[in-house]
Amino acid sequence: MLGTVERQGSLLGVDSLLAPLFEGDDDSFYARLAAGGDEVISDEDFASCYAADRGRPSIPPSLLMKAVLCQIREDVSDREAARRAAKDLDWKRALGLEADEVPFHHTTLSVFRSRLLVNDADGVVLRRTIERAVGAGLLGRRVLAIADSTGVMGAAAVVDTYELIRQAIARLVAASGGPSGLPRRLRKRARAYSGGKAQIDWSDAAARGEELGRLVTTARELLAATEGSEEAAEAWELLGRIVDQDTEENPQDDAGPAIRQGVAPQRVVSVVDPDMRHGRKTSSRRIDGYKTHLLTDHDSELVLGVSVTPANAPDGPEAAPLVEGARRAGVPVREVLGDTAYGDGDTRVAVEEAGAKMTAKAQPPATTGKFPKTEFRIDPDEPSATCPAGHTTTRHGWSRDHKGRRVMIMKFGAELCGSCPLRERCTTSSQGHSLTLNFHERRLQAARAQQTRPSTRKKLRRRAIIERKIAEGKRHGMGKARYRGIRKVLLQERLTAGLLNLKRLFTLLDTPKGPQTA
Repeated sequence: MLGTVERQGSLLGVDSLLAPLFEGDDDSFYARLAAGGDEVISDEDFASCYAADRGRPSIPPSLLMKAVLCQIREDVSDREAARRAAKDLDWKRALGLEADEVPFHHTTLSVFRSRLLVNDADGVVLRRTIERAVGAGLLGRRVLAIADSTGVMGAAAVVDTYELIRQAIARLVAASGGPSGLPRRLRKRARAYSGGKAQIDWSDAAARGEELGRLVTTARELLAATEGSEEAAEAWELLGRIVDQDTEENPQDDAGPAIRQGVAPQRVVSVVDPDMRHGRKTSSRRIDGYKTHLLTDHDSELVLGVSVTPANAPDGPEAAPLVEGARRAGVPVREVLGDTAYGDGDTRVAVEEAGAKMTAKAQPPATTGKFPKTEFRIDPDEPSATCPAGHTTTRHGWSRDHKGRRVMIMKFGAELCGSCPLRERCTTSSQGHSLTLNFHERRLQAARAQQTRPSTRKKLRRRAIIERKIAEGKRHGMGKARYRGIRKVLLQERLTAGLLNLKRLFTLLDTPKGPQTA
């Protein structure tokens, strides 16, 4: 049953009992949370997390949520958060507690987060802060938003292929009821691979090859023996996927399996957290885990939306859902600034359908050492294309892009390219140069023309403001997952974004808006 906070207050509360200790400290986060937290965090917002007519009244969820926000701000464990709520006067002041009150056991925080997760209530604070900002007139009538992403280190270790397969075998054995639930011929090997890494000479390539062969053979026999088991379906699928993506048949005859060259696009990097993925922010900076996507308001710097994807997911597809979520919350987003990750045609169309304009540099064409596509004058409506040498063609054909959509190919042909003095800088094909037009060619041409304007270049420089918000989030743990699984990481990032907005709201609501007239 939902428990609620008694709003009457108490003479034994630390705010009244120890008032002299807090003189001159009204600007602290704890003082502001004590004074204004109830405007954003209320017990009624979490009523769906509790039974309406069964059980004893719970610890008030507003108290627990305030404790969670303090915990995120200080980046402390559940046990330490419970200790501070019982003994730290700043925390007691923020939570509205009496001086000698011990409000909750540390395990209560874990149970509370589980309730938030199950009832999809982890975004309440973020949503309420946005609504509070809209109600207070802190957001303009035409909001300029900024979109960006940042890497999140996963909470599970990334292991090599040998350990990955071994752990997946152990997981499937456990899901099947242990070694005793397997055919007799597999029990001994199942026990061996459930106990730890093999004791071999790992510096010996031949020994490693033999061990890989034993692992893959055991995995395939286990998959055959447990196929169709409902209890082990998830573990069965995981082991099969790991074996397929990490190993291949050795090109040498009868040499057994080998480590697959290259990285599979959706490669599982951890059995403990199968949602984690390899990703890259830059060519030299790898991310093992997840990626958090943020949408912020340019003027107020409030977070308007947050989402989480595996680390290898592109940024662009997340922009439109974030804009839609912000607009549902009452924020009139009219334009979004982004980097080149948001400059593709699909992202621009999706954001426009969500009710906003996407302003970002168009992604540059791939460079091959020859003339890039941008050196050609292309009219997709006529259609025609003119090369750097001045040759114009209207010949065209059709193909399919990576999404199966019909796209046009402009063909210059051997008769134009054969004797061209710029041929070596343009193409090596005996059939002459050809250009594949983007499905959104006209839109991208307009974007490239717009990004050369001084006003657009000046506007795009303002995109860097979001880096300050990302840096603040990382100080509160946004860059490192506390939990395993993409949904739990989203819970963490939503709560962190709620904290960031609460801090910013306290500042904005205290800032004078200029002279007032009666």
